[in-house]
Parts: sequence; C-alpha cells; structure tokens
Amino acid sequence: MLKAMIRLVPALTLTMVLGLAGSGTAAMAKAPAQQKPTYSYAEYNAYQAAAKETNPQQRVKLLDDFVSKFPKSTLLPFVYQAYYQTYDELKQYDKVIEYADKLITSNDKVVADGMKLQALLARERAFDFSPPDPKAADASQQFQTAQQYAQMGLGLLDKLAKPAAMTDQQFAEEKKGPTALFAYTEGYAALSLKDYPTAIKAFKLQLANDPTNAVAYFRLGVAYLEKASQEQAAAPAAAPAATPAASTTPATTSASSTAAPTAAPAAAPAQAPLPGPTPGQQDFLNGFWALARSVALGGPTKAQVQAYLQNQMLVYQKTACQDLLTGELNNLLQMAQTTETVDPPSGYTLPSGIQLTDYLQSNNLFTIMQDLQVGGDRATFVWLAVCGNEFPEVPVKVISVTPTDTGVDMMVYSGSSSKDLMQAKTANMEVKVDNEPDAQRVKKDDIVRFTGTVASFDPAPSFLLHWDKAQVNPADIPPAKPGRPVRHGRRL
Repeated sequence: MLKAMIRLVPALTLTMVLGLAGSGTAAMAKAPAQQKPTYSYAEYNAYQAAAKETNPQQRVKLLDDFVSKFPKSTLLPFVYQAYYQTYDELKQYDKVIEYADKLITSNDKVVADGMKLQALLARERAFDFSPPDPKAADASQQFQTAQQYAQMGLGLLDKLAKPAAMTDQQFAEEKKGPTALFAYTEGYAALSLKDYPTAIKAFKLQLANDPTNAVAYFRLGVAYLEKASQEQAAAPAAAPAATPAASTTPATTSASSTAAPTAAPAAAPAQAPLPGPTPGQQDFLNGFWALARSVALGGPTKAQVQAYLQNQMLVYQKTACQDLLTGELNNLLQMAQTTETVDPPSGYTLPSGIQLTDYLQSNNLFTIMQDLQVGGDRATFVWLAVCGNEFPEVPVKVISVTPTDTGVDMMVYSGSSSKDLMQAKTANMEVKVDNEPDAQRVKKDDIVRFTGTVASFDPAPSFLLHWDKAQVNPADIPPAKPGRPVRHGRRL
C-alpha cells in the first residue's frame, strides 16, 4: 500500500530562495567586479562554458572535465549546483541527491543560506520522486540523512528574512510549498525508521501548509495506527475478568476472536460502567480519521485506502457482524466529507475489541438484554459486543412453537432465575432451530436449553432478541411417542 501512494509535489514558488541563491552564472559574473576572485580565469571560463551548454548530457561532460582539472577550485559549490540542476533535467534523481549533498556539506563560505536552501529543496524533490529501497543495506542511513536534511531545510526557512517587496501574507504563502515538501520528507523518513511520533508531527505540519493532500493524510493515518499498535503491544496484559457465578463455560464463534458471554441467569448490577479506554485507543481513532480524510479527498488510490481503512477497523474492533462495521465505516466517511480537520471531531469514538471482550466476559445474557433495552449509546456498544456471538446452553421457557421444514421456530422467555422462567407468559426471544427435526416435539411451557447465535434485536418497548443457527439440547427434547403395532396393513 505504501508503495502505491504517489506523492504530488507542491508547487515550489519560493521566489526569495531563488533570489537569495541566484544562479551560478549570474553570481559568478558579478564576482570579479565585487572583489578579487579566488579562482583563475581558466576555472571561470571552464565553468561558464559548462553552465551555458544547453545539451544536458554534454553539460555533464564539461562539468566532469572541470572537476578533473580543478579538484580544489573555490567554484566547486557552483559546479555542484549545475550538476544537480542538470541531473534533475535528466531525471537521474540519485545523482541529484549526490550533488546536492556535496553542495550542502561544502564548507566554502560562498555557500550562502539561500544557495544551500535551494539545494535542499532539489534534494527533497529528488527524494520524493525516488525514495530509497527499504530493503537496501543502507536504507536506514539514507532515511536518517533525508530526515536530517529536511529538518535543516525547515530551519533555514524559519531563518529567512522577509524581502522588503513582500507583504507578510505573501511571504507566508511563498513558504507554504517548501515547508510542506520538507515536512513530507521528514515524515516519510521518520515513518520508515519507525519513529512514529516524529512522523505524526511532520505530517501534521505538512497538512497545515498543504491541507488537501490525500497522500499526507494516508501516511499520517498509517503513522497513528503503527504508534497505537506499539502502545497496545507494550501495555501489560489485563487480568481476565471473573466468570459470573453459576455460569457455564463460554463458547466462541469462528467469525470472531472475542469471547462469547455466558448464558448464566445470575443477574449483575444494572447500568454498570462500560469498559474504559484501552492502550493506544485515541491514536487508533486519529488514524482512522486521517485515513477517512484521505478517502474523502479522493485520488487514484482512493479505493485501496478505503479497503485498507476497513480492514484496520476490523482488526481493531473484531466485531462478528460485518454489517455493523460497514455502518461504522460509512458514518466515518460521511463525517470526513464534511469536516475538514486534521483531528477527528470532538466526541468521535469507536469501541475497541478489547473493550467489547471485557464487556462480554463481565456480563451474562440477562444483563446484556437489560442493556440492549436501555437504548442509545449503551445499546449500540453492547450490540457491537454481542452481535454474531454464540451462546451455549441458554435456559428458556417455551411460549409458543411453530414447526418448519427442518426444525422449529420458538418464541421463548429467558429470565434471571428459575422462578422467573416458570412464571413467564410473554416471550422476549425468538429462536430459529434448523436441521433438527426432533425439536418439533418441543411443546409450549417446556423448559429447554439451546445453543445459538445472536442475529438481531427489536428495541424496547417491544423488545425481542432474535437467534439463528440454534440447536436444542437433545436431552431436553421429549421422547418420540411409540407407534401403534400394525397387522395386515391395519393398526390394531
């Protein structure tokens, strides 16, 4: 996914950089008149011949000749400038970086801040078009150097004095493009070095200067999610929740890695607090938001980014019901279309798989049904935890039975105690039993146990919990009545 993202370089409109740096030819033309030159006329003429050459391949040969003849010339910084500019024409970005670095690291006093800043911009642009291979032996060193020079560029931009002919607003606008480029390079290098806090800070600076950059939002989202995963992995493992009294061992579904709640009838205190924040949770939310903003801004990789976002949300939440996750994703994308901020809106939240598991392990079916009937955010949270989970051996009283081709549909009641079951007259659950014809022998008022998967619910006041893929415990199904003996084709 990272390799598929193509960076769109912001327009470099920093006029004052060009003015401060000057072209090598113009600067050298003025030098003899201003002060006694520190180079020979042979050096000067050789440099001028190379600088005025219009064919880039021939210009490289002339520059090579210059370096060969005058290896210690004070004109070398100008030669390096001509080199990287020529290689930029030829789109040989590794050479752009090589000669920009030679100029940047030159100790010659002729290299003013403006000239160095111009070289840094050329270097960052070349790095942008041709980043290092992460598998290369020296990849880490290349990323560290890129990060160092990006920070140097940002420092030089901060030091620039505003030209007298520019207003403050014009000066600020002129610096936005270069600032965004340096920030992007710093962020990309930091992300590659797994320095996620630095990457996050850099990408946010980029977006402050280039607010509609979908790639920057994507990489910011990746940095947040990687940082969150680190925090989650480093957090001490939480002690498992105590199993409620009189409960059976919970089962799990193949669709979810969360532990299913117990079907125990023991009641827990109503309206107990929901599980609190988990390690890295805010960074996960920030990451999802940044990815959603990337999708909202569009671009050629919009579909891939959306698929990546959906997968990351699934890994984070581990909900067993895909339609719930799809709804959460659609809500997030809708918000990202209308809210143009780097940080998510206040109040945006998304329960984590850890929180959902904690809830399931700390509650039983009776308290879950109570919470679902409360409605609002609490019911939404609980439904994320419960939907698609399998409950084993749920004790119920049968209110009515409707035979089907392969099983039975039962309206049943589940309560907090045996007495509650015996007194029940109204159903609070619908159970669809498939591929179990013997279950058709279950009758009204029978007490049976079933294992099934929670499928949906009707909210209060007509609360009803719907189950499918259910099987009644064979031990609770009444035995078949023996048939009457037959003699000569007739029953006796």
